[in-house]
Amino acid sequence: MSLPRASLPLSLWSLLLGLGLALPWQAQAATPERVSYALIIANNASLDPKQAALRYADDDGARYYEFFAPQAKETVLLSVLDAETQARHPGLAARTQPPTRATLKESLTRLSSQMKQDREAGRQPVLYFIFTGHGQRGAAGEGTVSLLDGPFTRTDLYSQVITPSPASFIHLIVDACDSYFFVNARGGLPIGPAQTAAVTQHLASRELDRFPQVGVVLSTSSAQESHEWSAISAGVFSHQVRSALAGAADVNGDGRVEYSELTAFIAAASQGIEDVRGRLDIFARPPPLDRSAPLSDLGRSSGLGYLLVPEGTSGRMWVEDTRGVRVADFHKERERPMVVALPPDRSYFLRSAGRETRLTMSRAGAVVDAGALSWSASAVASRGPVEEAFRDKLFSVAFGPRFYSGYVASQGETPVAMNDGPDLSP
Repeated sequence: MSLPRASLPLSLWSLLLGLGLALPWQAQAATPERVSYALIIANNASLDPKQAALRYADDDGARYYEFFAPQAKETVLLSVLDAETQARHPGLAARTQPPTRATLKESLTRLSSQMKQDREAGRQPVLYFIFTGHGQRGAAGEGTVSLLDGPFTRTDLYSQVITPSPASFIHLIVDACDSYFFVNARGGLPIGPAQTAAVTQHLASRELDRFPQVGVVLSTSSAQESHEWSAISAGVFSHQVRSALAGAADVNGDGRVEYSELTAFIAAASQGIEDVRGRLDIFARPPPLDRSAPLSDLGRSSGLGYLLVPEGTSGRMWVEDTRGVRVADFHKERERPMVVALPPDRSYFLRSAGRETRLTMSRAGAVVDAGALSWSASAVASRGPVEEAFRDKLFSVAFGPRFYSGYVASQGETPVAMNDGPDLSP
C-alpha cells in the first residue's frame, strides 16, 4: 500500500530525508541539473555461426529500458524482442528499433543533439551506453560486439560513441564475452580468457585515459552464455547490475549508488557461488573526472516509486512483478533500512524463501512500507545444478556496511561516507 505523508513512521521519513525523496520543500544545493539519457543495445544473435544465440539478452534490454525510461529524458532500445519477451512486455516492441549500425548511428546523432542543447542551457547531460549480447575478439585482438548486420568494434566505440559525445559523463555497461577488449586495447594481456587481476592491472589503457568523463562496468567473463539464469529469464550480471542501481547497493542510504558500492554489492551477491559455471568476473572503474559520480541517483525526481524494506527485516529477498519479471534481488542486513526504486503503475511481489507479500506501486513518487504489508506462504522451484547453485548461493551473503567496508579496504578503494540520516528528534 502507498502511505500518505501523515501516516509514515518517523524512521521512514528520516530515511527519505537522507535520500532527498518525496520532499519538494527541501532546499536543494545549487548544482547543475543532471539530465540522463540511456541507449540500450540488446542482441540475442551472434555473427559467429559457432556461437549459439542467447536466450535472454533481449529480456535484459527490456528490463533496462523499463528501469531507465521513467527517469531518463530519453531512453532508446535497439533490439529484436522474441515472442516470449514481447508477451512479458506488451507494447514495448513498438518502441524498439533493430540493433543495426544505421539505427545506432542515427540514435547517437539524435541524443548528441539533445545533449548539446542541455549543455548550452547549463544542464549536465549523462549518457548510459548499455550493451548486452555476444562479444568476441578478432584476430588482431580488438574486441567487438555483435549487431544484426555486422560487428561494432572498439574502434567504433571510441570514434562514434565516446569521442564525439557532448555528455558530461558517460557510463558504459557491457555484458558480453571478453568485454574488456571492447573498451581497451590488448596491451600486455594474454590471448587467453580475461582475468579480473589482469584487467585491474592493465585497465589504464592509452585510449580510456584520454576520456576522464567515462566510467565502465564490464562483465569480463569469457563464458557469458553459462551466466544466463532461466529461473529469472535474464543474464546474471545484468540482473545484479539492475538490482544494484535500483538501490540495493546504496550502502550509506544517500540515494546514490557509486561504483564502489556496485562492485561490493556484486562481490557479496556472488561470493557464495562455488560452481565455476556460475562464477562472474567483473570490473568497474569510475570516471576519473569524478570518482564519486553516481551510477544511479535516486534522490532526484526520477519518475519511479519506492519500496521501503525497514530496519528489522533481513535475509535474502527479491522483487517480481505480476508479469513474472524479476526486478531486483538482495540480501538485506537487519540493522539498516533499504529503499528499492521500482517502475510505477504496476503490482509486485516481495518474496523470500517460503513467503511473499503483494504490493502496488500506484504512481511515480509513491512510497510503500514493506513493514506494513501482510505476508503469506509461497514456494519457489528451480531445476538443474547451476539453477540450484544460483538459487541457493547467489545473494547468500548479506550486503551492508560491514561487508562493504571490508571489501573496499581489500581493494584499496576510497569508501563512500556513511550517512546516519538527519536527526528529527524534537
